[in-house]
Amino acid sequence: MAKPRISLLVGNPTARSGKAAKAIEAAMAGLTEARLQPEFFSTLPAGATVAALAQRLERGDVGRVIYLGGDGTFAETAKGIILAREQYGLDVPMGMLPMGTANDQGRSFGVRSGAKALPDNIKVIAAGIEQWLDVGKVEAFGPGGELLCRDLWFDSWGVGLSAQILAKRNRDRDFVARIPLVRQIYRDKLVYIRAGLSSYVKHIVKSVIGRARFAAEIRVDDQVLRFDVLNDVIVKGTILYGGDWIFAPEGKPDDGKFEVIIVKNGADWGAAAIGSHKRNPVTGDDLAVLGVPRRVIPSGRTIEIRITRPEGMPPLPAQIDGEEFLPADHYRIENLYHYLRILVPEDPHWV
Repeated sequence: MAKPRISLLVGNPTARSGKAAKAIEAAMAGLTEARLQPEFFSTLPAGATVAALAQRLERGDVGRVIYLGGDGTFAETAKGIILAREQYGLDVPMGMLPMGTANDQGRSFGVRSGAKALPDNIKVIAAGIEQWLDVGKVEAFGPGGELLCRDLWFDSWGVGLSAQILAKRNRDRDFVARIPLVRQIYRDKLVYIRAGLSSYVKHIVKSVIGRARFAAEIRVDDQVLRFDVLNDVIVKGTILYGGDWIFAPEGKPDDGKFEVIIVKNGADWGAAAIGSHKRNPVTGDDLAVLGVPRRVIPSGRTIEIRITRPEGMPPLPAQIDGEEFLPADHYRIENLYHYLRILVPEDPHWV
């Protein structure tokens, strides 16, 4: 049989008020020039992309699937590839043409974001160097232990303050998108920074009256951790968070484990944000010399989180890959080892 040659480019031509259409046109031209035989596959509304993509892959003529867009397009494309493998036994690698702001998945491997990065990223895809990516499976349970929902994630899961910031960012972004002049200036990282500052100030105020903190029991494999006061829990798969933070430098995206970042209070959250910035010159060895203990970050294959909220506190915001997830008080996360093949630079490293 002939080797599959088609490069299936997955994108949303209506994203960002149609700006994605120009990026798609440029990507198709670049892929054609690289002799990768591109075919465009448009995303579909109401979650229909995953099943439709799997059905398209059933033909067996696709050599690679390439996503163009943000975290949402990454997730839909990856889920479609995984579904095709589970249903039809066909497994293809995924290439990355990121257009999102943070681009944690791509930048964790040295793949930059934006239209200017298209030529270099197409060269990466053409080279065909693969790396495995562990995938997260998260389940949310109700008070009686009933399964409320199940989903896959590819970068991070979180509950608490960080998820609240992401939820506010999404609301601000949707509001700003309806204002023609403002949306040209107030976008991308500016929206995220404002959401972060606003949420952090509100969190400090609520903390003073005890309405922003919660208790939790966190089981990481066989280790059980109990906390009377927390305000954030983040489970990481790739190394970068929010485009600028590295909480666990020793973490690997393909080692069968996820890192669990546990933040106890507002001051701890601020210290983690400053100390974990990717450009922070202070290393763990520097802290050891000063007698400051380094942050201990547990990691494991299976993570279970049970939350206890103060009376009157609403369910805590939750997120997967920067999108809002169903709030609950009981979650179980499993590392699906080597579950997705991705195309990376010859020397993959964060940028």
